[in-house]
Amino acid sequence: MSTKDPRWPENTDAAARVRHVALTRTEPRNAGWIAEEADVSRDTAVKYLERMADRGDLKVVETNEGRSYKPDSLTQFLREVRELAEEHSLDELTRELNAIGEEIDAWKDAYEVESLAELRQSIGREDLTGDERRERLEIIEEWEYNVEMRESIQLAIRLKSSLTTLGAESLGDGLSTKLPQEG
Repeated sequence: MSTKDPRWPENTDAAARVRHVALTRTEPRNAGWIAEEADVSRDTAVKYLERMADRGDLKVVETNEGRSYKPDSLTQFLREVRELAEEHSLDELTRELNAIGEEIDAWKDAYEVESLAELRQSIGREDLTGDERRERLEIIEEWEYNVEMRESIQLAIRLKSSLTTLGAESLGDGLSTKLPQEG
């Protein structure tokens, strides 16, 4: 087990530590690596990682280090959409969509482009300095993030609207097993 500082808080159980380590990775990691980071035995890590893979939270991939685990991007995306729908009103989500649109419009004007693809292509312009290219690369990253957030927010709005149509009050635990009964 790991002797890293700081250690996990005493009340954090092994399952929570493994879950946290596994879901916060961007690259696939093997059970031994995750076990060390989570401060658990390899067998304990494998037990929880396999459960998470069975539930669809993780994907299992073969790497040079053998069987490895990485977060399932679809599950994470859907979880994000649900959290947005649960934690924000339709007005808040709509305002955020508007803010994203305004930011993208400002970049289009500032860089004299019509799309993200055009901004990418502009990086190769000969008249740009190194600083100007780096600035554009940063804007490209922000623009990509905004596009992802816009998709999530649009789906959250659709989800909230669908639930309203169905007569559901929230996305609470009972929703997945019960739908409103017809009169």
